[in-house]
Amino acid sequence: MSIIKFFSNKKYKLLKRTVKIDETSGASISKWDFYKEISGYYEPVENLIGTEAGNKYGITGVFYSEEKLAPADRIEINGILFEIRESEFWQMRGLSYYKGYLVKTDENI
Repeated sequence: MSIIKFFSNKKYKLLKRTVKIDETSGASISKWDFYKEISGYYEPVENLIGTEAGNKYGITGVFYSEEKLAPADRIEINGILFEIRESEFWQMRGLSYYKGYLVKTDENI
């Protein structure tokens, strides 16, 4: 059994950034589009006080997944967008997963 399915078998929306150049002004326009649904487990930072996670980038949560997460991608959790600041591989007692550090973000950024 996977660690993600053990804790939570929820699906979350993963969004990837696309950048387009405005032809008239030359400005770059970033947009986050739905990429796919991803299985994972979200743990809010309140549950992580006193751990190494609370010291990383002012994070507001951690997302565990079996798929590698890329920095700057976004995940929608309960209607709120979070940006992945860092992702790292973890392995414990034969179980392997990725741990993504999240920051709550403004939808307009």
